[in-house]
Amino acid sequence: MADEIRHALARLAEPVVPEPDPYQRLLRRVRRRRQRQAAVTGVAALVLGVVLLPPLGGANLLTSDGSSLTTAAYQPASPIDDPMVRRLLDSPTRGSLAGDTTLIATIEREYRAARAELLVDPSLEDVRVLFAHDAPGARVVVVAYLDDSHALLRQGSGPAGASVPELLDQTGTPDEPQELTPYVFFGRHSLADDDHSADLAVGLAPAGCQVEISTDGRLQPDGSIVRSWRPVDTDGFVVHGAGETAGRWQFTCDGVVRYAGPAVQTGMVRTTVPIASALRQPDLSVSAVRELRGMLDGEGLTGSTPQVRWTGRLPAWVPGAPAAVLVRSCSADGGCAAMLKADVRALPRSESAVLLDRRTGVGSSDIVVVPLPGETAGLLVAGPESATRAELVDARGSTVTDGPLINGLGVFAVDNRKVAGLKVFDGADQLLLSTATPRLTADSYQLAEPTVWLW
Repeated sequence: MADEIRHALARLAEPVVPEPDPYQRLLRRVRRRRQRQAAVTGVAALVLGVVLLPPLGGANLLTSDGSSLTTAAYQPASPIDDPMVRRLLDSPTRGSLAGDTTLIATIEREYRAARAELLVDPSLEDVRVLFAHDAPGARVVVVAYLDDSHALLRQGSGPAGASVPELLDQTGTPDEPQELTPYVFFGRHSLADDDHSADLAVGLAPAGCQVEISTDGRLQPDGSIVRSWRPVDTDGFVVHGAGETAGRWQFTCDGVVRYAGPAVQTGMVRTTVPIASALRQPDLSVSAVRELRGMLDGEGLTGSTPQVRWTGRLPAWVPGAPAAVLVRSCSADGGCAAMLKADVRALPRSESAVLLDRRTGVGSSDIVVVPLPGETAGLLVAGPESATRAELVDARGSTVTDGPLINGLGVFAVDNRKVAGLKVFDGADQLLLSTATPRLTADSYQLAEPTVWLW
């Protein structure tokens, strides 16, 4: 009897078509937008030495296995508890499109209507367009949702001349609520020829701040930098599109340098490589040359076209004993930047499926010292080809470790933090060179000066 009742109910239900669930339609739309955005956006975070800026875009509502959606909810707004944050929110609309009052009104209206899709609480009734700009090859907007005491931001970018619906379609939401900051820095990578290329960099500070850029930094043999700064004729913002060199940025507000550091596009040069894309790299040397050139451009450094100094395989005591390449670029003043890049396919997998496949160092045309990629402590020394032995010394001049060099190159298992200097010797054990190694305990993902961070 029970089976008959179930079959009868099933037959009755066959012609019934449920009304579409608007909540599920919203989630599907968000998922489609997120997936489209993921195809063109690499990251929206600036990595500056040990400082990580909160990303404003490019999140995904998928669970870890990608099979179902997590529960969507409005993200709580952050309190407006910093005068500089309030100054940013109260700044007038800036950018090349700020004078188009019709467009600005349309952006406000349509972004207000899309609050739920962007996980914004509808109670945040005040919508302000902080930034609207046409850069080479791109259109970008930054929108604030706020009330008297709380706010959150959303940013979107699309192709040149993108309509407001297109911009909305490319506006992401972070995985977690983000703290309000007095700046909005973000970059975008687009997939081209099976490689991600930076094509947009944006820096936005409160109105009244001055912005300068530098693209002429020259590394010195002692690791210092000589450069000049060029003012940007904007009110507290800088934008670089495809084909432009972003260089190094400096933001000064009320006479105080609040930020001086790599441009946003160098946020992508920290050596965290997703396995899926890394496995597609066909030529280690080509990749290393391109990546070092990108780092130099992003930090506003000039130098020769990177050249391969060494290719080979790291020693067996390095897990996976990966193939590796050392490339180097030198400035006209004799200072050199080097990158040691390993074959990511041979490096042990981390739990996060992100691998550190390259490290950088600075030195002279005679000698450079670079930490090993991956999670293994150690150093690669590249000196004159006539050098046959190296000594790594501590701050007191005592030998930490030593070993042979082959064609001027050797790899040493050593705690980088203990090394303060290097000596290299020729075949007659005569001293060839002696140099300090001040950068080994610093963040070796950054080539140039320490970042100024005083927001």
